[in-house]
Amino acid sequence: MKSHLRSHLALILLPLLAVPSSFGWGSKGHIMINRLAAQSLPADVPAFLRTPEAIDEIAYLGPEPDRWRSRAEPELSAEQAPDHFIDIEFADLIGPLPHQRYEYIAALYAYAAAHPDRAAELRPEKVGFQPYIVSEVWERLKSAMRDYRQMSAEHQDTKPVEAAILFYAGWLGHYVGDGSQPLHVTINYNGWVGPNPNGYTTERTIHSQFETAFVDAAIDASDVQPLIAPLHPIGDEWDDYLAWLRHSNSLVERVYQLDKDHGFDGTGTPAAKQFTAERLAAAASMLRDLYVAAWIKSAEPVPDWHDQHSATAPSVTVHVSPGVPFHRTPAGEPAPASAETDAATTESFPGRIYRPGGAVSAPTLVYAAPPSYSDAARKAKRNMRASSSSASWSTRMAIRKMCA
Repeated sequence: MKSHLRSHLALILLPLLAVPSSFGWGSKGHIMINRLAAQSLPADVPAFLRTPEAIDEIAYLGPEPDRWRSRAEPELSAEQAPDHFIDIEFADLIGPLPHQRYEYIAALYAYAAAHPDRAAELRPEKVGFQPYIVSEVWERLKSAMRDYRQMSAEHQDTKPVEAAILFYAGWLGHYVGDGSQPLHVTINYNGWVGPNPNGYTTERTIHSQFETAFVDAAIDASDVQPLIAPLHPIGDEWDDYLAWLRHSNSLVERVYQLDKDHGFDGTGTPAAKQFTAERLAAAASMLRDLYVAAWIKSAEPVPDWHDQHSATAPSVTVHVSPGVPFHRTPAGEPAPASAETDAATTESFPGRIYRPGGAVSAPTLVYAAPPSYSDAARKAKRNMRASSSSASWSTRMAIRKMCA
């Protein structure tokens, strides 16, 4: 009897265990955002983006990054999980956010080093990378659109690059959707933290209740579509998106107020339904605007590599051995005329040192453990040395006879 009961229980639980956890807006919300954004594209973007097949593909890809958060792929899940959120209250401690991910990471570590009591909570993967993944995927989309322009002008087959564009468009939509959800941009992401004079919930259920259960029960595309904003030109992608993300952060307390009024229970209250539909419409509107901006900016000329980097790249010192600097000179600048530095560097690093137009010789590993050899290899080496020594003695005797 017990065995029979366990078998039935396993059959009931198996589908639940096999389905990955839901994040973001849940599948329904993300599909809705991507579909509505694609459907509202203007006529001056490429026609292939506006076909029913393209819209279906972009919509399908809305939840794609959440499909990467399964426990079946733990390394992938851990690596990209921080892309879905940013705790703006912590991120702002470093001052204005740098545009590039690794500069942001370095700034967080530098702040944590100066405030060791906060180091654990300021680890970059705990603070999150939300605006960075949006910027990086958007630039992928813009790059692919630039290739599409060139291939079209050269009358090449554009089907392969069209597939890439659709993937990037769908991928981007997921993170823009996450950014419209106020609980993805705050330390109060799943229960109020810190002083709580208004008595907001501290239960760790509000996040999924708001973005998944309530959307599934109460929100349809017909509620969201009328709220989509007119097309708004994007100026600087980073600045405009970050300002939009901060607006989402300003609505965090509103989510908790609606929850306190039981707005997200069941099919919810009219106020909660209106608020949620507005957030989904804000995501679809911003996503559509980013699609259009990528297309427009893909027509801009690509800056020359040297012009782009020579004015901004700092001089870099790399230590190839303890205490000996190895200088890399930025492109376009003459190498420093320092005989003392060059002599010190080449003494421990005999290969050619990098100069514009030159090459880089790989340095020897300073801390590499000495190799180990088998007894057979050591015996062969001794035989080789003996043979070489004998041959060298014979050669010297022959030369002496010739010169006698």
